[in-house]
This record gives sequence, C-alpha cells and structure tokens, in this order.
Amino acid sequence: MAIQFARIEIVGRSEGKNACLKAAYNARLIIKDESTNVTYNFSKKGDNVYHAVLLPTRVDQKFKDSSVLTNEVERIEKRKNSQLLKDVVIALPDDKELDLQDRIAITHEIIEEMAWVKNGLGVQVDIHQPHDGEKNWHAHLLVTTRKFTEDGKSLGAKAVDLNPKFAKVSGKAFIIPEDKIIHERAKEVINKYFAKLDLDIRVDPISFVPQQHVGPTRMRNIINEISEQNKICKLAHLEIIKGADGVLNRIIRHQAIFTKFDIEKAVKEIPAEAEKSKLLREVLNSDRLIKLYNADATDTKYYTTHDVREEELRIVRIADKVNSQMHFSNVLKLKSDIANITSVNEAQRASLQHILINSQGIRILRGRAGTGKSQVLAEVYKIATNHGQNVIGLSPTHKAASELKSKGYRKCHTVKGFLFKLYNGKANLPRNTTLVVDEAGMVGNSDYLELLKVARSNNCNLILAGDERQLTSVERGGMFTVLASKFGSYELSDIRRQSKAWAREMASCFARSDITGGLRLLAQHKCLKIDHTLEESMVRLINDWSNSKFALNERLIITMRNAEVDSINQGIRELLKAKGLLTAYLPVKNIETIFHLKSMKIIWQEIVFCLKVQIKIYK
Repeated sequence: MAIQFARIEIVGRSEGKNACLKAAYNARLIIKDESTNVTYNFSKKGDNVYHAVLLPTRVDQKFKDSSVLTNEVERIEKRKNSQLLKDVVIALPDDKELDLQDRIAITHEIIEEMAWVKNGLGVQVDIHQPHDGEKNWHAHLLVTTRKFTEDGKSLGAKAVDLNPKFAKVSGKAFIIPEDKIIHERAKEVINKYFAKLDLDIRVDPISFVPQQHVGPTRMRNIINEISEQNKICKLAHLEIIKGADGVLNRIIRHQAIFTKFDIEKAVKEIPAEAEKSKLLREVLNSDRLIKLYNADATDTKYYTTHDVREEELRIVRIADKVNSQMHFSNVLKLKSDIANITSVNEAQRASLQHILINSQGIRILRGRAGTGKSQVLAEVYKIATNHGQNVIGLSPTHKAASELKSKGYRKCHTVKGFLFKLYNGKANLPRNTTLVVDEAGMVGNSDYLELLKVARSNNCNLILAGDERQLTSVERGGMFTVLASKFGSYELSDIRRQSKAWAREMASCFARSDITGGLRLLAQHKCLKIDHTLEESMVRLINDWSNSKFALNERLIITMRNAEVDSINQGIRELLKAKGLLTAYLPVKNIETIFHLKSMKIIWQEIVFCLKVQIKIYK
C-alpha cells in the first residue's frame, strides 16, 4: 500500500540537536564531530539499504562523505540557536510490485521535483527498510539550510529564498508549510511512477471518515506512531551522556541540585551494566561535583556542580546591587491611592503597600494560584503609571504575558523575548523603569542572571510575583525561592478563584500538600475519573474535551509526558477534522494570481492562516 506521508523537522542547536549525530543515525554510520570530539556510532543498526549524498555539479566531491558535509555544517554555524539541517521523512510504497531500485528511483525523483540540489543545496539520502512484520518503507533526507559557495569549496549563505513565502489575502497572513508541499509533490511523483509501470495503484490520500468519537484502537496506533518518532531521541541521549561531563551537563540543564538517584536515572538507558557502573563512578568522582550539607554538617544527599554554584553566587551578588537601587514617587500620595482602592481585599492592600512603598529595589509577592496576585499586579500598573513611572511587564511564557496585557499592561514581553530585543536594539529600556515579572518562579537561572544585569545597568526596580510550588522553570532554576528568602516577600494565602466552598477547600488541600484530601474532595463531587488502560483514559479525555460546553480556547488537557501530549493533540485534530471544525472550504477562481501556486503543480493544497484555520484550496 502507498500512503501519503511526509514530515519535515529542523535540526536545531536550541533543541540540543547535532548535524553529525543526525547524519550518523540516518545513515547508520560512524561520524566524529570534530568540534566536540564526540563520536556517534549507529553502525550496528542494519536497516539502511541505500545511502548517497547529492551535490550540485560545481561542489567539491569531498562533501559526498557525510562526515565531511556535516562537520562543515557544524563549523559554519556559529549561533547557539542555529538551524543546522532540514530533516525530511517521506513514506515510500511497500507494494510487492516494487523493488529497492524502484524506491531509490522514486526518492531521487522527489528530490529532483523539490529542486533542492538544483538550487545549490546538499542532500543526504538514506532509505530504511521495514523491520520484521512492518511495512513502513521510508526515505530520510537531510537537506542543508545553506547553499554551497560558487567555488564549491564550502557552505555559504542561508537559503532563505527557498523557504515558504508569507502572503496576505484580505489582510490575513498565510503560509504554505513545507511539509504540505512535499506531501503533494511526493504523491504526484509516486502516482506518475505507478502509471509509468502500468500499475493500477495510487497513493492513499490523507483523509478521515467523519465520526463522533476517536476509538481506543486508533488511539493505540497514534501512541505507537509517536513512540517510533521518539526512538531517535533515546539513541541521541545515549550518545550525549558518554563521559561524566556529558551526564552532568544533561542533568544541570534542568536541575540546580540533584541526588544520586538522578544520576542513576540519567544513565539508566545504557544497556551494558559494566559501562553503566563505570560511568556512575566517574560522575560521583568528578572534580565538578559538590556535595551539599546541612548547617549542622549532616549529609543532605544532594549534589550540585561548581559551575552551577558560581552562577547562583553571581546572581545573588548582582541582585544585592539591584536591591540597593530605589526610586520613589510621593509616598504619602501612594499610601492614599492604595487606601482608596475598592477592588482589593485587605491582604491584597497590604501586598500593594509592600510592593510600592518599599525601600528595596527588589520586591517580591508570593502566593498560590487563585489568591489574587494578578489583581494586585493590575493595581500596581495603574498606580505606578499614574505616578509617572515607566512599567514593563515580563513573564516566562507568552500566555502569562498575554494575561498581563489583559490586566492593562501596555508593554509586555516574555523574559527571553525582551532580553533578545534589548540586546539586538529592538527594545528600549529607559532608566528608572519598574520591571514587573509575573510567574517569576518559572524563570530560569540564566534568564535571571541576564535580567538582573540589565536592571543593574539601567537602575531599574524589580517586582517579582510567583509561587515556587507551582510549575518550575524548564531550564535550571530555583532562584526565585533564594531571592524571596534573602530579600523578604509578602505572601497571599487566601484562595479566591474558586466560587464554591468545597472547591476552595480542595485547592487549599493541594496548596498544603494534602494530596489525599484534595483527591477525596474531587472524588466526592464526581470530578475524578479513573480508567484501566492508557488508551481508555486518553479516549475519554479527548471525547470529554470535545463535548465540553466551553469554547475551544477555554478547554485544557494536561499530561505528565510529551509522548501523551503529542498523541492527544493528534487525536483531537482527527476529531475536529471529522466534525468539520478544523477545515473550511474557500472557492478561488484565480489561484495563480492570488496565491502564485502555478509552479507547484498541485490539485489542491492546505494553506495554514495565522489564525490556525486550515483552508483547502481547489484549482
């Protein structure tokens, strides 16, 4: 059966990916990254049945060696967030009428149709045969993001002219995703190849039969698909953690302190017990490791590293300097304004006094979700701006930044976005600005360091609001708690968000770590549902989500693992498509004039608008 499937992903440094690793995995080769001296070895996997590197005719033939090509990619890319390669996966037909040579020919025709090599790019081609009992013939194509120079001796400028183009129709921006383009062109190439062989076979298009529910069988298939996609991540992880430094770097990327159990967990995927034990000993004997003790010299069972400790001490040193910076408006007028606010309770009023009438440059507000921190921050903005202060709202996530904007903040950014714009001259930070950081417990240490440096150099005051017991930072974090302990804080404790008494009690249970009590209250009020299998639970979640009375943007499913996130998202997309909520139809008379798609040679194409509505365009 020939199925229509194509996926394209960016091999990017910001996600910890590596060009040499990816090329070695796809080709089942041994490749050494010359910049790090790490060798990636996937030669024991035996499913790669075809390998080639395609180059423009002017290019030095040394780049036909994947090791030379990908080391050139790693050498030429200087930024920590560089996009190294495009990783394209295309399903090949598994029909018995075709042999390996047919699949090779089809793959080369798809590459020619995409015109990558013609436009100056290099492409590594690998075809993997199915494992026993499977039928998933597929091609892996690694495409350079840079064109070769005219002399063919090295990689040159980014091929930005080959990226999908944005356009506008009636003021709406849209873009044709590259994977959708490959979808259609691969389907056309394969169908033409079948026709050339006089075979009565055609590619099965992507489609979904309208239905009201996603069933457990389909959900199980989705889970399996996501699992397959994650296999490379596990293999890549094994390569990265070779050596004590690799293990420690892996751990401290997300944790400032850790235990022996965390180290054991980091090396658990290594299959050889002797190698695993040796690596564990190397880590525990590493010069980078610091063992942590209590004040009475008893063992805490925790470790950190010298580099993490130095980062934390530097943050505290700069925070001390920021805390000595202070600038006031009329204190008596501030007190009067706070006293006259009618939309806050007494605890919130006291928190406003702590934040706005304070001799410190760093003021901290703590409180569980639902205690009214957002309302306090809204009043902070009104009062501070009324007194002529420049106020900028910051948060670690776009959602939290949007919440600040909804509370009246005119200038809102994510912390990372603000720092990036500031360092690149795209944002302005006047002296004596007040920086308000919401969800400050989620800000990572590296961002705190940069933000404090900026606040120090511009004589800014810093207001931090958050809860260290809620979601922590994705990157290494924990400094919010340290800063609150060092400089003091005001804590809001009364939960106000829930309207019903039992719901407030339930939230309080969880706030004080009484998990059993919180679950008991949920079960008593029929808000807790338990299923016997993963598939049944996910199906119930998806269908309950679908039948919810709330608007689409007000529904939320939370899971513990990314694998379930991917599976549930895919299941929801199927259900929305089946109900006709994700796809709309737009008749277009002159598609060439409006969308400039003549050269694409397609029957129809999906256009994804900026509002994330998929439109099928018929020609």
